[in-house]
Amino acid sequence: MEAFLVSTGIVALAEIGDKTQLLAFLLTAKFRQPLPIVSGILIATLANHGIAATLFALLGLATLFSAGADLGF
Repeated sequence: MEAFLVSTGIVALAEIGDKTQLLAFLLTAKFRQPLPIVSGILIATLANHGIAATLFALLGLATLFSAGADLGF
């Protein structure tokens, strides 16, 4: 659990200033309703990752990358 929290914290620090985060701050400041804004960002992020994972699996890229790992890449 400690490794998960440390890695999550490092990624969060690296993402400070990300355009999505800045847009969320601006929209929340303008409309004063953070819940719909954060919910929309969460849904869009989950959909984006889901589509990417599905395409990755459908195109068979997993075998390509595992073959590269076997070669030491």
